[in-house]
Amino acid sequence: MGRFRSGVAVVVGVVLVAGCGAGPERGTGSIVVDSCGREVVFDTSPERVLAIGSEAPGLLVAAGAGAAVTHYAGTLEAPFGAEVRPVVERAERVLEDSHDLSFETIVGTGADVAIGTDISSATDINALADRLAQAGVQLLTVSGYCAVNAASVEGLSEFELIYRDIEAYGRLFGTEQVAAKAIEGLRERVAAVEERTAGRSGRSAIPLYVTADGPLGAYGGQALVSEQMRVLGLANVFDDVQKRYFEPNSEEIVSSAPDLVFAMYVPTGSSALESESDVVAELRGRPELAGLGAMADDRALLPLNYFYTSASPLAVDGLELLADQIAGA
Repeated sequence: MGRFRSGVAVVVGVVLVAGCGAGPERGTGSIVVDSCGREVVFDTSPERVLAIGSEAPGLLVAAGAGAAVTHYAGTLEAPFGAEVRPVVERAERVLEDSHDLSFETIVGTGADVAIGTDISSATDINALADRLAQAGVQLLTVSGYCAVNAASVEGLSEFELIYRDIEAYGRLFGTEQVAAKAIEGLRERVAAVEERTAGRSGRSAIPLYVTADGPLGAYGGQALVSEQMRVLGLANVFDDVQKRYFEPNSEEIVSSAPDLVFAMYVPTGSSALESESDVVAELRGRPELAGLGAMADDRALLPLNYFYTSASPLAVDGLELLADQIAGA
């Protein structure tokens, strides 16, 4: 979450994301979903969903609940697949930037439930959820952004959190079989990449977030990209940093001496870095990285669209793309 403002978030902030897993049933016909440790009770399946950010649409479609998405707050520049793009394009567009959502805007959509990423790091998510519930709108938070209550996801890998959200949505919308099949397919794809790259372990990589007008950021051991690296047989040089996102100094970056550089960027349609060539040129133009040996090797510099590291099925697409890239590195 959060470093940029384009409908997804990079740095840890406060989130509204999709249901964080199954919970006990409470009463006849009621459905309880755990949202980062907060129990949310539904008497019936929601009919009108406000999807916030780029993660929720893919999770809902995988769960078989794409038809329930009536409103969308977020960018259309995310690499949505053939099943997800029609869902976000059909939905009423609320805002480009989910960070700008207000209580009034959410209530004004007439949605039964809001599912998505963060609004603002300054937002008290529990207080907002209580206000929305009083106005007739439930609020769910995607498991991959449960930093507000890390204990609620303790012990689960980032991919397991994606599967858990899909399962929870399938249960909430009565599409359990579709969700189960989607989870099985995603698990098989991840396992196939792990098997394919099993003999290539031992190399290190640094995940850098690149902007045209700010400091370089990096991702630590709590980021999904760090788990993607592990599946690929790579070691994140910042894996011991217990943060999702932080800003290392140039000495820390250069001294890490990675074999590969993941050059992460966010194409939003209004950014100065909209393509792989843009981000490569930006990195190579930074004098503070002159001592980073991997920068001189085209095969070792791997541009990576941030959306492919988000807490949704796009992360599995990204894993496969990265496997193809490192095969020639």
